[in-house]
Order: sequence, then C-alpha cells, then structure tokens
Amino acid sequence: MRKIIFITLFICVSCSGLNNRKPAEINISNNGLINQAREIKDLVASRELNSETCENILNRINETYIDISADKISLEQMKADGEQILNENFEARLSLHSMISLFPTSCRLKLKELFLNMRSTEDFVGVHFYNDKQISADTIDFQSQPVPIYEGTAYHPYHVGLGIDPNSKFEFHNGDIMITKGVSFISSTISEIGVPHSLFSHIVFVHVDKDTKNVTTIESYVGRGVSIFPIEEALKNENSRILVLRSKNPELASKAADYMFERVKKLKKQNKVILYDYDLDFSDNSKLSCEEVAFDSFKTVSNGEVLLPETMSEITLEDTNFLKRIGLKTGKMMVPADMETDSRFDIVLDWTDYRVMRDSWRKDAVLGEMIRWIGEYKYSIHENLTSEAARIFWSTRYIPGLWFMMSKISGIPKDFTKDVPSLTIATMASLKSIGAVLYPVIIKNDEDYFLKNKTWQSSSMLRQGLDDFRKTDPAKLRKVLCAKKNKLIN
Repeated sequence: MRKIIFITLFICVSCSGLNNRKPAEINISNNGLINQAREIKDLVASRELNSETCENILNRINETYIDISADKISLEQMKADGEQILNENFEARLSLHSMISLFPTSCRLKLKELFLNMRSTEDFVGVHFYNDKQISADTIDFQSQPVPIYEGTAYHPYHVGLGIDPNSKFEFHNGDIMITKGVSFISSTISEIGVPHSLFSHIVFVHVDKDTKNVTTIESYVGRGVSIFPIEEALKNENSRILVLRSKNPELASKAADYMFERVKKLKKQNKVILYDYDLDFSDNSKLSCEEVAFDSFKTVSNGEVLLPETMSEITLEDTNFLKRIGLKTGKMMVPADMETDSRFDIVLDWTDYRVMRDSWRKDAVLGEMIRWIGEYKYSIHENLTSEAARIFWSTRYIPGLWFMMSKISGIPKDFTKDVPSLTIATMASLKSIGAVLYPVIIKNDEDYFLKNKTWQSSSMLRQGLDDFRKTDPAKLRKVLCAKKNKLIN
C-alpha cells in the first residue's frame, strides 16, 4: 500500500504580528514529532519561514530532531503513532523542499542538516514501529528479492509526492534521478565524508525509451565504469533507501538522459566503456563517477548553463593522505545527497528498507568515527597484510590465467577494469579490515542495549561506544588504524 501526500500551501493575506512568533516549544514525549512536523508545515504555509528568518528557524527546528532516542520518544509512542509520525514528517520535508529556491546558501546548508536529522528520526521511529528483524545486508541476495517500488506490497509502505497516483504502478520519467544509500563500508565512507553528513551514497540516472517505454538506468561504478542496467536490477541493488527526484524542466532532463544513453550505447557497440573517474575531475568528461553521469549530461545538453547541484557539500578533513586514498580534496565537492536540496527538482518518491536500517546505521557510525579520529586525533590507516596482499593480487591483473586464480583468492571481481588504481584496491581492503575490528563491537553494544531496553541505540550512542573502545587502545585496532607515534589520544 502506497502513501500519497498532498501539501497545500496557503498564502497569508494578513500576517501582521506573525513574523515575530517563535516555533512552538516541542514536548517530544507528548506527540512532539507530530506537532513539530505540523509546525513546519504551518511555518511554510504562513510564509513565516522565508529568506530572512530561515537560518534562525531552521536552527530551532534542528534542535528537535538531533539524536532522537528512546529517552526522547517512548517505545509505546513509536508503536502507537509511528505511521502518523512517518507520514507527517514526510509531508514536512516536502513543505520545506518547496521553499528551497527562496533560501540563501547558508539556509540551504542548514536544510541539508535538517533533512539528515529528520530522516534519522524517521529511521529510528520506523525500525521500532515496524519491528522488522534487523539483518545484515551481506546476508541478503538482493537480486533474488522482490523489486522495490514495483512490488510495493512486499515491503513497508513508501511515500510519493504531488501528482503521483498511489494506486498505480509507479512510472519513471526520462531523466529522473535516483539518489540511493548502499549498505557497505564504501557507501558509508561516501555518506560520512562530507559536511554535513548525509544518508545517501550513489546517484542513478534513469532513461525511458520514448518508443518502447523500456526503463533502464545509467550508472558508474568503481571497477566497472559507466553501464546501462535494467531498472529492476538497479532497484534491487544493495539499497537501504531510494529517493526519486524529477526535473522541473522535463524537456531538458529527457535530452540529458538521451544524450548519455546514446553515448554509452555507442561505445558499447565498439566494446568500449567510459571509465570511472578516480580523480573526480568534473571538468573532464572522458571519465565519469556516479555523480558526474548526471552532471555531465545536464551540462552538455544545456551548453553549460545547468550545473548540478545548486549547493555543494564541503570536505573539511585535512588529512591529505586519506583524501588521496579516496580521490578527494579539501573543499567543495558534489555528493549524492546534494541533489535533495536542488530546487530545480521535485521529490516524487521516497522508499526505505527498514530490515537493514541498523546495519546501515552501524556502518555509518564505524566509518564516521574512523574519519573523525583521522581528523581530530591524527589517526592513519595502517597498511597490513590484507591491504598489501590486495595490491599484490591486483598487480597480476594483466596476466589472464594468473589473474583468474588470484581474483578468486582475493575476492576482487575478475571483471574489474584494469585502470583501478592499486591505492583504491588497498583502501577498499583496509576499510574492510577496520570494519572487521569495529563492526563486532558496535553490533554487540547495540544488541545488548536492545535486549535490556527493548529499543535500539541512538546514533550518538553507537558512536560513543566505538570511541570508548578506541580509548582502551586495543592492539587489534592498532594493526589497522593507529594514532601517530602509536600514542593513545583521548
């Protein structure tokens, strides 16, 4: 069963005295999340939230949603009002989204932070309301699962935006953009590295053939480059969430999708591929990362007039060694979540897989803390036997018979394109090694807490547990991640 959301924005005819009104004080334990969502919609409808007041109001609202836990909202309330909380908060996010074009850059950044906190709140409520058994994404054969969105009854209800018929099969439009969240340590690195953090890690560009109506996606992956995939395969990827965005300029979006589709299709006929851009150089479209697929498409067909996104996140980490490992530099950088606050696109669908939500949160906490320790405490990734072995295995990729055997031993896909830098291969191995140390710690903390309290830990609890573990200076952590001079830093 799908949920359709209608937002009516009322223009206030006589607003004297309203602009000085502060948002209502919210009592979280007494339907506070429902009241706060309604307050947001009221602030939008009355135009009290505007370009002049947005920074102050968004700061106030953010305080309500930061680190929601069972101490702020009871299990009983989540079970009783969970569906309404999820619906009201989605409506509130749609209302806020309708105001983006009026906001200055400072407020758009505040809105990114608020969307992060609102989504985290919805995740926390949804997991307790639906009470799904929390499982690891590694245990799921996603391609054998029902198709998300298309086989909606196999999953919990999802939300759709204005003008979308909830009773019909969802129809993608040519040029739609999906931003998704994978459940892996690599995905968590992408979602945690920017400021503000986000809950998305990948961009998918949708193509719909104007004659056959066949729906495919155009995506770029590490080790594979840019390829075309059936929509069903893309939807059944390792996703914990999917957000579908639709351009307000359908003609331009359609041209953009057609351009990239034909470019990739033509190269495929020549047994060629657009390689993945490990340097993330947006000025050169000979290689493309997942973000650059949509970026280059809109830039090309608009003759450089439409550049995605309107507001970029920022990389503030100053450790050049780690940034080099993942192909980033300090400064502004497009990340998938930036598309959610691009006023040129509408939100048309929002889907979440609550079965893997704790897995996603835990991996985000692991990578988020790792990045924080690198930035604040000068930790660095320690090359160990696993990462060094990965480099050695990868060095055999140009020897067909040997590589076939080495790929089986190493777990590196045998069809990876040969251009993947050895440093990228080593980093992927290192992240898995770090995860192998920290992930069991966070699982135990979270599950022990659940057994005792019947609720899961908040995001800050997950991260605090990891930091407490770090402070014990465990030898197994030092083997994969260590502070300079091997000193314990509190």
